[in-house]
Amino acid sequence: MDLEYLKKYGKIIGVDEAGRGPLAGPVVVGAVLLENIKQLNLLNKISNDSKKMSEKDRDIAFEIIMKNFKYSIKISSPEEIDMLNIFSATTLGIKRALNDFNIADKYVLIDGKNFKLNMNNYECIVKGDSKSKVIGAASILAKVFRDRYMKELDEEFPEYNFKKHKGYPTKEHIENIKKHGVKSFHRITFNPIKKLMLNKEIKFNKNEFDSMRLMRIGL
Repeated sequence: MDLEYLKKYGKIIGVDEAGRGPLAGPVVVGAVLLENIKQLNLLNKISNDSKKMSEKDRDIAFEIIMKNFKYSIKISSPEEIDMLNIFSATTLGIKRALNDFNIADKYVLIDGKNFKLNMNNYECIVKGDSKSKVIGAASILAKVFRDRYMKELDEEFPEYNFKKHKGYPTKEHIENIKKHGVKSFHRITFNPIKKLMLNKEIKFNKNEFDSMRLMRIGL
C-alpha cells in the first residue's frame, strides 16, 4: 500500500506508538518520513510490525532507519497519561512527533483508529503496522526506544525487573508493586494499581505525585 500512497501524495509519514498497555513508563510515538522509491525498497527489506520481529532484528532496523530517514520519537509521560487518559496522551504524542515535520505537503498514515488531529491530510489504519512498511518502521522506532527506556529505568529500580516485562501488567510486575510500592513512573489511573491504592493495599509517597494526579483517582 505504501507505493500507492507514495505515488498519490509524493511524501508520506508513518506513525505508530508503543506502550499503551503497561502499568509503568511512558507511551512512545514514532514517526518516519518516506520520500521516494529507494527508501521504500530499503523498508521492504528491513521493516515489519515490530511485535513480529526479534529484538536483534528490531535493533538493527532501528539503526538503519535513523541513518536513512527523517524521523521523530516523542513520549507522553505517566503523569500525562494519568491526567489526560491513555488515548488522549497518545494523541498528544502523535501531535508532538508530527510537529517535527512540515506536514503541509505530506500525507500521514497512523496506526490505529479514531485519532482526531487538526489537519485533513491523514488517515488512521487499523493494524497499519502489518499493512504498511513506513508505519512498521515507526513502530520499530517506538518499541526499541521504549524498551531501552525501560531497561534504563530497571538499572535505577531493579526491584521491579522492568528489563523483563517492560512495565506490562504481568503477575510478577503486580507482585513487585505490592512488595515495593508505587512510584511516580507508574500509571496510577490504571487497574490494578488504582484499586490497590484506593484500598490502601500498597504503599506510596504522596510527595512523589502531584495533588491533581492523586485527585484523579479519588485520593
